[in-house]
Amino acid sequence: MHNSMPKAVAVLNAVADFVLLLLAFFLAGVFRMWLPFGSKFFMIDLLRFFPIAVIYAVVMVLCYAGTNCYHSLHCSGLAKEGFKVAVINVLGLALVGTALFTFRISQFSRLLLLYFYIMTTILVLIKRIVVDKLATAHERRKNLHTDVLIIGSADTAKRYYTDVVQKKDLEMHYVGYLDEQTCDSLPNYLGKADDLRKVLQSTRVDKIVIAQDTQSASQLRTIVAIADTYKIDVTVIPVYNNFVGGRTQVYIENGLRLIDVKMMDTCNIMGVDIVVTDMDKTVQTIEEKLDEWRGKYICVANVHTTVTAHKDKNYRAVQQGAAMALPDGGPLSQYSREQGYTEAQRVTGPDLMREVLKISPQKKWRHYFYGSTPETLKILEQKIQERYPGAEIVGMYSPPFRALTPQEDAQCVERINASHPDFVWVGLGAPKQEIWMAAHEDDVNALMIGVGAAFDYEAGNIKRAPMWMQRRNLEWFYRLMQDPKRLFKRYFTTNLSYLWWKWRQ
Repeated sequence: MHNSMPKAVAVLNAVADFVLLLLAFFLAGVFRMWLPFGSKFFMIDLLRFFPIAVIYAVVMVLCYAGTNCYHSLHCSGLAKEGFKVAVINVLGLALVGTALFTFRISQFSRLLLLYFYIMTTILVLIKRIVVDKLATAHERRKNLHTDVLIIGSADTAKRYYTDVVQKKDLEMHYVGYLDEQTCDSLPNYLGKADDLRKVLQSTRVDKIVIAQDTQSASQLRTIVAIADTYKIDVTVIPVYNNFVGGRTQVYIENGLRLIDVKMMDTCNIMGVDIVVTDMDKTVQTIEEKLDEWRGKYICVANVHTTVTAHKDKNYRAVQQGAAMALPDGGPLSQYSREQGYTEAQRVTGPDLMREVLKISPQKKWRHYFYGSTPETLKILEQKIQERYPGAEIVGMYSPPFRALTPQEDAQCVERINASHPDFVWVGLGAPKQEIWMAAHEDDVNALMIGVGAAFDYEAGNIKRAPMWMQRRNLEWFYRLMQDPKRLFKRYFTTNLSYLWWKWRQ
């Protein structure tokens, strides 16, 4: 619900604030005339100072825009939003006061300025709360119901169906249930729990509720893993709740205790769900889900890609569409730890490629490398053969720096699939590599992983930062010193944007 809104809506929101600020000025003038404080004040005085109110309103709208107030129609709660509006309005008040002092407009009523500030804060806050409620109601109307699938048919499942689903008839649409046998009290039997994948392929499901009176830990993990592949929420009415681990969100619906679960914890950073993981867990997850993730892709996210995704909704959709967005950048895993995910560790693209190549001979995994230059790929092949004996390379391709024609692209995908790889390592650089992987999702019959400069690191074209710099999140500075002309603008703008966003949190 907190996605960025279209520019036209943002402009209308800003115009509404501008009009509201002028209204606040007139209301402040009415209070100034009615209240028995200060010298006498008349309507002619209010009109005389109206141009200053217009300038103030313009400045305030620019301040709101500069602090991302028009990024969404939603607000962050009464107290937090009230504090935010009050602080920004103090800034506007200070700017107006400075202008009055500079241009020696001493006749301006200080009481009027105070009332103007109070009225502005109150009206803008009320407007934001009302708009938030209206936006939420509109979003609910656009998607009136959640399609719910129940797994289980015993007393717990029946109670959830009667006490929750049927009593929320406008919010929930019941699609059926899965269990070992049919039940007269529940309609629309769809098969056994083992048929879940087949059901999800033919039926729209937004939410799965596991309501079995006897719960198998292994079966629950399987259900959650399948649902995670289809990006479906899973809720459990638990007999016990230690079957998945990690964080859980507990809530009560009509007396039923429910827990939201998922295979991987994520921490939302600037609109991107960054996986809470470490290298061992990442490699284990990839090994367990490799067959399920064929045709999918993994992003390795750093501050640059995350800030880019924050500003560009299309690129954000690419990042969010990945099977995992890994914390390649140290600041991302550090932020996750600050939010309470103490197990969050950095997982870089070059390190992940090395770890997977190390165990490839025993797993019999096959690799295809897409990106970089022919010279780098040739050196890369030699280095892999030297460092990871037995790792099977089934193909390499250096695409031209121009866009491929549709025919060339189709031939490239056909060539990749003909080599039957398990992994396609993509080294095109961000954001190009993530966009390429998303465009070829389900066309390439392998797990695609975008690893940025990993080809150059492994080939020796670029030297990695010393470990002490990596541990202190300074690898970006080391790379900047190696290529300042290309990287200065990127690091300067994105790092400042990230630090500003983090400070605002």
